[in-house]
Amino acid sequence: MISSKQWIPWVKQAQAGDQAAFTELVRHFQAEGYRAAWLWAGNGAEDVLQEAFLTCWQKLPQLRQARAFRSWFYQILRRTALAQLDKERREIPQDEMDPFLSPPAEPPSGRDSDRLQAALALLPVAQRDACTLYYYAGFSIKEIAAMTQVPQATVKSRLFHARKKLRALLLSDNPPD
Repeated sequence: MISSKQWIPWVKQAQAGDQAAFTELVRHFQAEGYRAAWLWAGNGAEDVLQEAFLTCWQKLPQLRQARAFRSWFYQILRRTALAQLDKERREIPQDEMDPFLSPPAEPPSGRDSDRLQAALALLPVAQRDACTLYYYAGFSIKEIAAMTQVPQATVKSRLFHARKKLRALLLSDNPPD
């Protein structure tokens, strides 16, 4: 992972209209952004990631502090993924919808990853968001609280309850598949 000292200049250059600098930002954040998008959106991760980067490029001049790019990008990625999921829910007829079956087309790797994705899909959205931002994206509780506009205690509670549910789901006799 490249330190923020390396990508902050890319943000400043991209804000000035430098497309090559923005391409470097995309290359840097693409893999970790895909992992987070996959946890939120499953099969639609690539589309979500692409749309989030497009939104970032369009709104980049509005970003006040270059060092805030990473959390700003994750806010956009999260909103894009949730909007995509909401759109998909409205498009699927209710009688054909099965909320427990949503295997990813190309999981990152292995059966454990599949089980974790299935278990995460069973969590409430707020708990899934907290887990994704904390464990996969590496944000602090304080940063997650600011991004999701809830108190830090709420983020801690969401993580606690999510871990408890995930542990129960993953250790049960009928693990999620």
